[in-house]
Amino acid sequence: MQTWALWVALPENRSALAAVERVADCVCGRQPRRAVNPLYLHGPAGVGKTHLVAGLAARVVERQPGLSVVVLTSGDFDRDPADLTADLAAARQADLVAVEDVHRLSAAAVEAVVQLVDRALARQIQLVFTAAVGPARLERLPARLTNRLAGGLIVGLETLGPASRLDFLKDRVARKGFLADPAVLDWLAASVGGSGRELAGAVSRLETLTRLLGRPAGLDDVTESFRPDADAHRLTVERIAQGVGRYFRVEPRRLQGRDRSRNALLPRQVGMYLARRLTDLSLGQIGAYFGGRDHSTVLHACRKVEQALADDLALSGAVRQLQADLV
Repeated sequence: MQTWALWVALPENRSALAAVERVADCVCGRQPRRAVNPLYLHGPAGVGKTHLVAGLAARVVERQPGLSVVVLTSGDFDRDPADLTADLAAARQADLVAVEDVHRLSAAAVEAVVQLVDRALARQIQLVFTAAVGPARLERLPARLTNRLAGGLIVGLETLGPASRLDFLKDRVARKGFLADPAVLDWLAASVGGSGRELAGAVSRLETLTRLLGRPAGLDDVTESFRPDADAHRLTVERIAQGVGRYFRVEPRRLQGRDRSRNALLPRQVGMYLARRLTDLSLGQIGAYFGGRDHSTVLHACRKVEQALADDLALSGAVRQLQADLV
């Protein structure tokens, strides 16, 4: 079962892996069917949601070949009505149904998904959903759907941090069976993006480079070959502002303006806080980017965010996720 075997258990995905394994037990009759239903996995692109769904489907069929699994994507609900009807008919008879990328569902697809959820739960069919964000942040979708999606177990996956990126690289290199300089892996862990997809691609490129050179690639070889990737990954205040803007759904230019409404002020303060923590910029340089503010304003914003993190779970989660995405 190659899809599952390639999975690397790391702190950022361990909870999701445990949840998927529990779902496999539910589907295969080792736990009550209603124990985890639906399971909702969310996280940014490249963290392994599709990999987990594929592994779950493979594990269920491997354990009990007679079980039926249906995997749909959000786009399937916008296909020809005859094809969709056939898919939904198969889903009503399945033991496990997964719907991927529900954040991309169209308005026209909502009613079909609501009916799918209701019928599946009534028949104790296991459901799994994946999305880029949690149900509460599916603002385009109506509450009658998001409430159903939030009715089971919700598990988030995070972008891999530096330590986990290094572990992932070591694991992939060992599986591929070629030699890699530890200094090279350290550099790649610090310089390549934090998604499993990017890291796996980096290992494949490193393997190719090693074969071309006829020896383990040295640090100079790798830094030259991967320089564009490292430049793209280098953390700047602009990247921080873009990430904060995406998360809070605010145009980055508003973070640089004079708008003091809460939907601009809080993201701006978070941006300043992250810029101070994650870059070597001075308070004055950070303030200059965020609308020409002085160093005392930046320091005040950082202190406000630090004080709020202990009591505001939503803000704490937002900052933690942003840090994981950025580094």
